[in-house]
Amino acid sequence: MKQKYLPRIADKVLNTALEASGAVLIEGPKWCGKTRTAEEKAASALYMQDPDHSASYQQAADIKPSLLLNGDTPRLIDEWQMAPVTLGCGSVCGGSTRGNRSIYLNRFCRTQR
Repeated sequence: MKQKYLPRIADKVLNTALEASGAVLIEGPKWCGKTRTAEEKAASALYMQDPDHSASYQQAADIKPSLLLNGDTPRLIDEWQMAPVTLGCGSVCGGSTRGNRSIYLNRFCRTQR
């Protein structure tokens, strides 16, 4: 059972980013709350590391990556780096990125300068 969600400053940033763009990338270190924050906004989710589905997700990414975007939007793609072709797939694989709103999560953090 999930614990009650505690609102975060990042929620407003995520809302604004989703309104402005078809895809949002959330980056940060492990266990900082990226997935939980995104789950609050996402209407559907795909967890690339799900042991029961990971192999089929990888196969779909290799054959027809747009299949991974099927679902209610905004769609959460957790650990998207396992299938990086999905990043930007909305515009390349089937139309407008606005029609394929996605939230991508990456557990690695890059320093911005």
